[in-house]
Amino acid sequence: MTAEIKLAALCDHALVGQDGKVSLLGIFRNISVSGLPAQHPRMFLVAILGLEAGPHSVVVRLLRPDGQQAMPNPPEISVHAAAGQDVNVIVELNNMSFTTYGAHRFELSVDGDPIGDLPVSILQMQPPADRRRTN
Repeated sequence: MTAEIKLAALCDHALVGQDGKVSLLGIFRNISVSGLPAQHPRMFLVAILGLEAGPHSVVVRLLRPDGQQAMPNPPEISVHAAAGQDVNVIVELNNMSFTTYGAHRFELSVDGDPIGDLPVSILQMQPPADRRRTN
């Protein structure tokens, strides 16, 4: 089986227009949190895949820096690829929990085979600079 990630991104919002075009708003690679554990209220994982024609199963797993799975029930999406056309996969992820800082990754698998991943870094937010004024 040949599967290819043609585009992958994390963003604040995504939608598919009537013409089939994907629109992404607020693309990011880092999430800054004040402390752990932390929750990110809402994000979208978008992938445009090149797949062989026919039905496929796409699974998205979140892996922590140590390689352990961070989502207890990873989303599984059934898609049907038409010959010569890319497949749009849009996954809405609500209230994602993060328990460790560092480089996490969303791993994409098609029909049980990993085809690539999308990194996201969980960073500790820096305290605001002291802004006292002197007269």
